[in-house]
Amino acid sequence: MSRVPKYRAWYKPKGVMIEPENLVMINFDTKVLGVYMEMDGKGYHVLRMSDFELLEYTGLKDINDQEIYEGDFLRIPDLYETPENTSTTYHTSVVDFEGFGFRVGGSQLCDDYQYISEECEVYGNIYENPELIEV
Repeated sequence: MSRVPKYRAWYKPKGVMIEPENLVMINFDTKVLGVYMEMDGKGYHVLRMSDFELLEYTGLKDINDQEIYEGDFLRIPDLYETPENTSTTYHTSVVDFEGFGFRVGGSQLCDDYQYISEECEVYGNIYENPELIEV
């Protein structure tokens, strides 16, 4: 059984994230998206795909049961604990799609499912929190 892709979309002209429940149609042939978004006195719009960045759901959730999407920042605890340093430190990595799968910090995301769901936290995304890219 194959998984049906789930997306959210960043609408570039207005700088807003369209969540999956408001992204009701994607037509890759005609290159348009059907979205619910208040604009020009209307709620439903069919807009050009080129005005969006599509962000696919990884199929994974973080420690808070939040869905993890391409472009999300994950707050990841460092696994290196020493007797002198028992406090947890964190680093942030971006989830991206490479080849045939999702990756975070250079490693295959699906290989670390239990670690992701038990330890990592979605900390923002590259569109709504661009200041985190520098961090």
